[in-house]
Amino acid sequence: MLVLLCWLLGLGTGAAAQAPAYRVGVGDELNFRFLYTPELNTAAVVRGDGAVSLPMLGEFKVVGYTLAELSEQIQTALAQRVRRPQVVINVQGNVPSQRVFVGGEVARPGVQNLAGPLTALQAVMAAEGLRDTAQPSEVTVLRQGAGGERIVMKLDLAAVMAGKAGASDIVLAPYDVVLVPRSGIANAGLWMDQWVRRILPLSLGFSYTINENGSIR
Repeated sequence: MLVLLCWLLGLGTGAAAQAPAYRVGVGDELNFRFLYTPELNTAAVVRGDGAVSLPMLGEFKVVGYTLAELSEQIQTALAQRVRRPQVVINVQGNVPSQRVFVGGEVARPGVQNLAGPLTALQAVMAAEGLRDTAQPSEVTVLRQGAGGERIVMKLDLAAVMAGKAGASDIVLAPYDVVLVPRSGIANAGLWMDQWVRRILPLSLGFSYTINENGSIR
């Protein structure tokens, strides 16, 4: 199903000023600790299909949930089997899913780790800035929503860099993709599609298809 959500930032700060909540991603190592049933305690690495194997529950989908949402899901699933199913979930070690990708007309495109709140402008600067051929007013941020839907956000990075009134940066979430197009591109949608098809399936674990009109599925 085709899903399109374009945010034209620059109309206010709002959601752009808030760091997205951490959500479980592929490769994360989760530690499940059951307060009253320690025999169910387990640690598991999230597989490519987005699931882990849990005692009494078997295969359980975990990708896309916050830790609080996942705890609630597990407790609900166990409610008919365990008298007090309270569980605490922690992420262990390095978090592979806490990464973003910066591509296009930046000096050093590639994957960046999310060690804390990171905006699109900061990510571009960490990629050693824009090339002379960049079109910063037409930056696109691609995001995978909590329900697996694809989200497209348009960002006027030139306005943000100039400090124009009302211009808003975007706080990045894990797996976000920041794409800076070349100036003078007639078909930005096709250009984005070429970048995404070439890079994302190998480096971030999911793919997008971008239509010529800029929509995404």
